[in-house]
Amino acid sequence: MIEMIAYLLAGVFYGLIIGIIPSAGASTGLIALFGFIGYFAGEPYLGVIFLMAVVAASTTGDSFTAILLGIPGANSAAATMVDGFPLAQQGRAGYAISAAVTTSTVNGLIWGCLVFLLLPWYTNLIYIFGIPELWAFTLLALATVGFLSNKYWFRSILAIAFGILIGMVGVNPDSNEARMTMGWFYLEDGIQIMAVAAGLFAVPELTRGLFLKHSTANSEIRDGELWAGIKASWDNRWLALRGGFIGAFIGLLPGLGGQMADWMAYGQAVASNPKETFGNGNIKGIIGPEGANNAQKATSMITTVIFGIPGAKFAAILMSLLMYLNIELGTPDIADDTQLFASMTFGFLGATIIVALICMILIKPISKLAAVPYKYYFPVLLALIIFTSMQYTGGWEDLAMLAIFSCIGFIMRHYKFSRPACLIGYILAEKVEGLTLQITGLYTLETLITRPIFMTLIMITISVFIYSIFRKGRIDYA
Repeated sequence: MIEMIAYLLAGVFYGLIIGIIPSAGASTGLIALFGFIGYFAGEPYLGVIFLMAVVAASTTGDSFTAILLGIPGANSAAATMVDGFPLAQQGRAGYAISAAVTTSTVNGLIWGCLVFLLLPWYTNLIYIFGIPELWAFTLLALATVGFLSNKYWFRSILAIAFGILIGMVGVNPDSNEARMTMGWFYLEDGIQIMAVAAGLFAVPELTRGLFLKHSTANSEIRDGELWAGIKASWDNRWLALRGGFIGAFIGLLPGLGGQMADWMAYGQAVASNPKETFGNGNIKGIIGPEGANNAQKATSMITTVIFGIPGAKFAAILMSLLMYLNIELGTPDIADDTQLFASMTFGFLGATIIVALICMILIKPISKLAAVPYKYYFPVLLALIIFTSMQYTGGWEDLAMLAIFSCIGFIMRHYKFSRPACLIGYILAEKVEGLTLQITGLYTLETLITRPIFMTLIMITISVFIYSIFRKGRIDYA
């Protein structure tokens, strides 16, 4: 038990630091752990606790930079910044941070309990879904991440296709021959997740942070503001709970991620208060999106654990880290792994409570830490990313792959190709190929149309595609 608490605390402190670094967030923090995950090989469930603590803590911590600097620690905190930063400029940083932490913590605990404590029951879905249903659900996952979360739907199709293509590089499972390696022996085991994830996300976001122009708001925490923020969260509890419900719903849809949940929650806060002004420091503009943060992180683990289909970008990276610990999500055996469920529950719920207490008790020093110039964080994080990416062979090929995918990441970001769609396409490539071969070899169209769940999922996928083409006023999630 002492070891469990120790790694829980380690995950909390690491996740909190990652959360308050501008443009970092849970995904970057998880990517940096590939080089160290082998430490947990002998005790994989301690690794699960640590990783879940990192996710929960970074999600709560990223509100600090959104409010104090006007730069979200992760994209999912961007909506909080709209009203949070103006409040901090008015000298009410403590009020804004306290309301944000209270709201995200309460919703994290509510939805965390509903998800993690009931995960063993949710695994019954594994026995309901056959090969056709899993194939259709995988298509739905690709449709939601590629189409609903990015307004450039055709570019999203190309990003998904590219992700699946690079995921198929290696050895053909049917013939056991090299495939798409261009004669490079290094690629015969496939393109490694470290280079793909770090190149697509970590390096572009870290570099972008260097060029962000910002002014630090007044980080002085006044007496009484903590309780005022807690009271504001309570007074607007139904707004906070609605935000949590929106975040939870988005989390259940594979691949959409926290940014879409936060903006939808912010939108409902504005829509439900038509007589009020937002964008100038309205506390409701913080409470709405903060309700979605932790809730989305919790519910996105349902599809990730049960079907092996990432519920968000961070979940795709988390899945890969767990594979290094010989824990493969989305398999029938997962239903009997009670220790995994217990470790995830302890890590997420425990970290959610502890990081909230730390944020409230140490709000003054944490606020000062958030104002440290980004240039001091950048070399440390970049060194971690490079070290992580070189854990495969330790040779020049690792650096070459990181450089290649970093260039691809910059290009995709600039030209608005969906990077989450590309990453999740890469993660699901093996599943897409395997299920497609099975469904075409074992089923006919006549048998497929008699399966109601399969047909329902196909119709939803088609609807998502049609809706994405005609939807207006969308936010870009490149």
